[in-house]
Amino acid sequence: MGETILRLSVSVEPDRLRLARFSVDAVRALGGSVFGASVALTPMLARLRNAAAETPGVLEVSLRVDDTEVRWHWPNEGHLLARLPSAPPVERLRELAAELSRTSESADPELLRRRNEQFAAELEQARQRAAHEMAELEADLDRKKRELQASIRKAETDSLTGLLNRGAYDNRLREAVLRASRQGEPLCLILLDLDFFKEINDSHGHQYGDQYLQRMASVMRASIREHVDKVCRVGGDEFAIIAWGSSGAAQAIADRVLVGMDGKVSIGVTQLRKEDTLDTFVGRADAALYDAKRRGRGRVSLARGGPMVMPAGNA
Repeated sequence: MGETILRLSVSVEPDRLRLARFSVDAVRALGGSVFGASVALTPMLARLRNAAAETPGVLEVSLRVDDTEVRWHWPNEGHLLARLPSAPPVERLRELAAELSRTSESADPELLRRRNEQFAAELEQARQRAAHEMAELEADLDRKKRELQASIRKAETDSLTGLLNRGAYDNRLREAVLRASRQGEPLCLILLDLDFFKEINDSHGHQYGDQYLQRMASVMRASIREHVDKVCRVGGDEFAIIAWGSSGAAQAIADRVLVGMDGKVSIGVTQLRKEDTLDTFVGRADAALYDAKRRGRGRVSLARGGPMVMPAGNA
């Protein structure tokens, strides 16, 4: 049984000439007579033109090697193109078929057009898949970011009041002092302590005490600049505000809290100084808070002069 080494669709003259060229190349590659093949082509091309004219649509022609014969075949016809000195090995015929296939494909504009369209479609599909995968990755990343942010907020938030907790207060204050020292921005610390909270809690019960703490949190939030100042619960009835601005602006915040809590909170205010460390800054605010308590509670005390020293046993 023979081997088909080329199939070519023939509809116009350039197709027939391309077939003739490939056929001569095949005969040459297999050791046959190129001159003899060229002579045989003239009547074969004439017969092929007639067959193409009689065939609606496209006529498919195959180039086959049957033992030592190279032949053209199309429906109901076969024509001898050349005789070979010997029957080629099947492996050689298949190699030649692959070579002719590549050559014919590269020379066929319509085939190239279809192939380019296929490549373009595959590229578009790959682009769409990549865009979809990227969108999924971005959505997953956004979700994980939100989860992380929510987890961080939960870890930094006091569960009762919703204010920043002690750990978050320590971190935010340290960051604020570093930033203010580096950039020369005015920074104040406001420490607040509810007056007689233990007695309130004991007299009215823990539920009322919790509501009282929540009221304090609401008043503090309403007294600051949102997204600028930080409000914190640092202990049971102890609170703090990290306020950006001068001591005058900080005292105004403190006064609003004092009014909002009906004058039942003691407040100490201090502004960061150039020579301050974190400890001296906090110590001076603590001392100002103690001064407010010492002078009768329910007031704002602004630290002045050098750092104030906390007496032993302050309440």
